Amino acid sequence: MANLSSPGSQHERFVGWARDQGVRINGVGPVKISGRRLGVVALRRIEAGEELVNVPVSALLTVTAIPHAFRAQHEGITVHGLLASFLAFGGNDASFYAPWRATWPSMRDFEACMPLLWPKLLREPLDNGREILPYMLSGNKPTMVLPPAIAGCWSSDQMMEFWKVRQESPLYRQEAKLKADWMIVSRVFPDRNIDDFTYCWMVVNTRSFYFDALEGETSEKHNDRMVLCPFIDYFNHNEQGCNVAFDDKGYTLTSDRVYDIGEEILTCYGGHTNDFLLLEYGFILDQNKWDSLPLDDFFSGRQLHGNTKKMLANLNYYGNYALSSDGVCHRTQVAVRSQTMERKKMKRFIDTGECDDQRDESRTDAYIASRILKIYYDEAEDTIKRLEIIADKLPEQIMQTLMQRWQQIKILIRSAFINGTNTYTQADVNEDFGVSIPT
Repeated sequence: MANLSSPGSQHERFVGWARDQGVRINGVGPVKISGRRLGVVALRRIEAGEELVNVPVSALLTVTAIPHAFRAQHEGITVHGLLASFLAFGGNDASFYAPWRATWPSMRDFEACMPLLWPKLLREPLDNGREILPYMLSGNKPTMVLPPAIAGCWSSDQMMEFWKVRQESPLYRQEAKLKADWMIVSRVFPDRNIDDFTYCWMVVNTRSFYFDALEGETSEKHNDRMVLCPFIDYFNHNEQGCNVAFDDKGYTLTSDRVYDIGEEILTCYGGHTNDFLLLEYGFILDQNKWDSLPLDDFFSGRQLHGNTKKMLANLNYYGNYALSSDGVCHRTQVAVRSQTMERKKMKRFIDTGECDDQRDESRTDAYIASRILKIYYDEAEDTIKRLEIIADKLPEQIMQTLMQRWQQIKILIRSAFINGTNTYTQADVNEDFGVSIPT
């Protein structure tokens, strides 16, 4: 078990403040976990099914907790932006939450873990210092060091398309949302600093909860149903953890199993990939059963003829392609089979999920292995090499996170190769992937 220590007096004051707001805390408390982070552990033996924390609606920071006059100044803003503006510029009203705010990460913490705040050089392809267009035309391919699900593309197939689609990538959508919120806030507070707003925007982004139990509190947009929930926001995420439920009375966290004294208690934020967790919360898991990689860019370029794309769209099989440790998804299988099988056989595969012709199956596996997995595996290896070259230009934590994530991507692709292709295909490209074929 890791060494545990007191999280500090500010956390002790916050726990007292939370109890004063009606938060019930039962047998758990915040601690500092050596070598890692803040977390919540069992202060006594916890039985399965125990209520550990209950937060009443009155203790939540919701839109209706913000004074009406303040809200009225922010017409058109998202709930995310409004909560951030209130925390940054709400004056005496916002100071009520000072004991809670004292427990939040610092801006330096966010800069180290949130891709949105990382150095700008990571937002563009690495091209060894040469101008990007001549480098691309020379036949060499620059490398994106951000994971593909964050940057919006893999380098291998879509770098020439990147400049067209970059505004659709998750990272750029997140940035656009921040800028749009700040545009409204800066008109309300023209003499205030964007850095203060950005800090509070990141707090809301990483610590908010979904909540739609109060009529009229939030917009109709799913992503705008956000609240901040004291104490429950302490709990760290795992692929499995305690249940967090809400109703019109508030939030309740219930233990999922027995916990011994000193054992960390975790919750599950949902079935998210590591790239989603990194972009939205600033961390990745060592083991994540929900992890996957996007493949849409591979099929959005020159790999599929326009008529094939139209045919797949008519069948509702164009887009949303991905791979996991089990192999490529069913939608990807259909897209690949549009290239390797007769149309009638492909449609039969859609209907039954089966292929009777071993030759078609082998062609499909070979296509997946050589034209998707192998290409992306090589890209992961190349990206790791590029990261090593620029290591001295990056803060240590950012470098470690990127290296860990690309190593995970390599392992994920290798697992997809082993688990998702037949042994005949594996024998042909075994050496390229550096894996031993299981018997």
